[in-house]
Amino acid sequence: MLVLLAALIIVYLRLDIGRARFTAIEKWVVSVPFSLYLGWITVATIANVTAVLSYLGWKGGGVSPVAWTVALLAVGVLLAAVNAYFRSDVAYLLVLVWAFAGISVRWLSHPVLSVAGFTAAGLVLVLLAASRLGMVRKSPKSPAARST
Repeated sequence: MLVLLAALIIVYLRLDIGRARFTAIEKWVVSVPFSLYLGWITVATIANVTAVLSYLGWKGGGVSPVAWTVALLAVGVLLAAVNAYFRSDVAYLLVLVWAFAGISVRWLSHPVLSVAGFTAAGLVLVLLAASRLGMVRKSPKSPAARST
């Protein structure tokens, strides 16, 4: 999973997704699919790390499972903030919103986790809106500048 995540990050950065301008075909055939895939692998990596730690019998180092879940949601929001600031990649950010909303729905019976998930999803939506409104976004490169 980590190798796949690293490979996707390299491709994502080399294609300059979120900063470079793409033609409509490039956007829907290259940019959006790589953004979606990177978003899902980002979420899956966080989930898999927790699964491996659980499998190994790690008890959280004295921190409750609820606190660890909230901390991991915060890590996801931090990753979203970095993306919103440097890339403003709608597809990547919407994957995180979807994942956090899914966590919230899964844990509706646990109010703290449900609220934390919905809060994380809401924060990512705010970051997305702020980046799309130009509040934090760097100007994208033109197609000609991308090839240099």
